[in-house]
Amino acid sequence: MFGKSFHKVIIWIIYISLAVFVFPIVLVVSSIITNIDSCRRKKEKSIKNEVAVVTGSASGLGKNIAIELAARGCHVAICDINYDLAVTTAKEIAEKYGVKAKAYKVDVSKYDEIVELNEKLTNDIGFATILVNNAGLLMHSDRLKPTVKEIEAMINVNYTSHFWTNRVFMENMKRARKGYLMAMCSIAGLQAFAQAEPYSSTKFAVRTLMRILRAELKIEGFRCIHLTTVFPYFIRTNARVTQLAEEGGFTKVIPLLESEEVAQRAVSGMLCGEVEVIIPSFTALIYRLLVLLPQRVQDYLTAANVSTSNNI
Repeated sequence: MFGKSFHKVIIWIIYISLAVFVFPIVLVVSSIITNIDSCRRKKEKSIKNEVAVVTGSASGLGKNIAIELAARGCHVAICDINYDLAVTTAKEIAEKYGVKAKAYKVDVSKYDEIVELNEKLTNDIGFATILVNNAGLLMHSDRLKPTVKEIEAMINVNYTSHFWTNRVFMENMKRARKGYLMAMCSIAGLQAFAQAEPYSSTKFAVRTLMRILRAELKIEGFRCIHLTTVFPYFIRTNARVTQLAEEGGFTKVIPLLESEEVAQRAVSGMLCGEVEVIIPSFTALIYRLLVLLPQRVQDYLTAANVSTSNNI
């Protein structure tokens, strides 16, 4: 009996020692590495006359990403379920930046439509070696009680579609032995958001998928294909999301981001070869701090955030 108690005391002493001495050191080292990595960003690679596919780019963040690519001389495929708006966006970009820009109506959750998109795009503009997976569903009609169809749609668009687009356009990149793949994720892919299970789950899944793909490309010897995952905070592109952020008190901590600044930082990070882009950058330190905590504590903080926002 005494031996077991003594053993527990020793374990607790070790835990406390780790918390007091090791934890701060790990945090400081992580902060230093993060800042060094940010400061030594490479010069952007040129993508002039390359062809890019941007899903969900008729408006909002996707449109701004397409604009950033076009401003660098890249031809763009404006892919969206809203074809009429995509046509307008493509025309605006082509006229302003002097690049080829064409609209395509695509349901990214359907593999056959992605295959057809690749064939049409190759004939219309050229061989695409840049893919930006931006399309996504943000909200349900009822945030707390989504229907089965709404959950299925969110999983298919936010996560499953990445398999189809990656499978099709990654082949282009491998043949050309060059390329960029960007996945627009979310801060909800770093920190679990309670009462947003379908959305946050899909973002965690995308984050994991990108990590696996990077490892597989290295194993296969395709170091010339660069993968970037972007984790932005709340963006002022959707009225309901803006309302949710304001009512939840999130804007009191960090102001809402503008889609233009997120697009600029994301594209620049991709072309500089960054693996993960967290916007704003200081939230990366918060994320790294949280993952060092025991899971029970992380769960408590996740629930506490919801309780706090519900009382605001």
